[in-house]
Amino acid sequence: MSRYEHLPLFKKAYEFDLYFVKLSRGFPKDFKYGMAAEIRELCLKIIDNIVLANNNVNKAEYLENILSVIERIKVKIRLLKDLKVIKTCSYKYSFEILIDLSKQTTAWKNWSDRDEHKVSAKKEIAHLK
Repeated sequence: MSRYEHLPLFKKAYEFDLYFVKLSRGFPKDFKYGMAAEIRELCLKIIDNIVLANNNVNKAEYLENILSVIERIKVKIRLLKDLKVIKTCSYKYSFEILIDLSKQTTAWKNWSDRDEHKVSAKKEIAHLK
């Protein structure tokens, strides 16, 4: 099994998960056990997909899942801000981390796609010989 703890993406996702757990402790009960629980679950999905992507040759599916989950979290965080459950500073900080996670995931996906194309091209060349 490949190690994932060293990955900057894993570290940032873990940091966001910890931050949000601490942030959501102060939410009103209806948000704490509703939307906050959903966001915490989505945060764990990001971490799970990072581990899975790191352990698989075909990473694209897992990286796409991460990007999709990040967008879902962004919508929920925006709702929390608009409903005045979180302050603007918490919203901005959350979005900075989420944008960074998106950039890192996209970069990894682009690298993975390039790498998969190289392997595919080598197989095709070998097949032609």
